[in-house]
Amino acid sequence: MEDKMHVVTIVINDVEESYHPITELLHGYSSKIKLRVGYPMRDKNVSVIFLVIEMNLDEMGAFSGKLGQLKSVTVKSITLKI
Repeated sequence: MEDKMHVVTIVINDVEESYHPITELLHGYSSKIKLRVGYPMRDKNVSVIFLVIEMNLDEMGAFSGKLGQLKSVTVKSITLKI
């Protein structure tokens, strides 16, 4: 299966609870991540992470599924047609 580029938006609604599991998961996929930008909103205990990631659709489904199972985390992904 061919690797494709994806844009992933991760919203963490409770940073104290979910930040470390997300960081560990992202570290496991670090070889696939091309860009990572974080926007912490400390006063609201919310953080947003934007990723550009290159992987096949099966890997992307597994990755977003793992993120989506974490408490207080919302994930949206878009596959780019490049």
